Amino acid sequence: MRKWRLTWNLQNLFSGLYLHLMFLFGSVCVVYSDCTPEQLAAIMNCSKHERHTRNYDYMEGGDVRIRQLFSRTQWFLTIDDTGNISGTQDPTDCYSILEIRTVSEGGVLAIKGVKSQRYISMNKAGVLQGKDTYNENCNFKEVFLENYFNAYSSAKWTKNGKEMFIALSQKGKPIRGKKTRREHVASHFIPMKCREEERRVD
Repeated sequence: MRKWRLTWNLQNLFSGLYLHLMFLFGSVCVVYSDCTPEQLAAIMNCSKHERHTRNYDYMEGGDVRIRQLFSRTQWFLTIDDTGNISGTQDPTDCYSILEIRTVSEGGVLAIKGVKSQRYISMNKAGVLQGKDTYNENCNFKEVFLENYFNAYSSAKWTKNGKEMFIALSQKGKPIRGKKTRREHVASHFIPMKCREEERRVD
């Protein structure tokens, strides 16, 4: 009976792997060439989208998450260098990568753009702005909704006793807090990890 042997051409194997790795590395460099080192590190630590998980452990001890906030109106929340807050439908937009940090018990947190280094802030009138320094206006309460989305209301301000929420309209524009409600679609977000498989190719 003839014995079959599995032979490996190691030289061809390693050559193929080397070319494949070089191609992947080159693709990453092209895509993220316009990102800062801090933002690049944040992107590289992200993997696939994660459907919202109900993990309350991070709410203690100032835990930090790097996430994108994807609105139920189909926009990723962004904070640019000038403090402008808006939505983008490009999942690779560097300004959509956010640092969400717990600042006190009860789900109170601060949201900061990784690239712009600006905090989301809501003033007494319910206007959203990006601030370069943290203050009480940057505190938001994270509310877990029954539909598996989250809502983020100002921890300091209310309008006639009603909560004011971070919200993006159907056109990706921020909505003034006094016009928002917990049940509004525009106020619903899913915290997501970045998508490496949906990179922008310029």
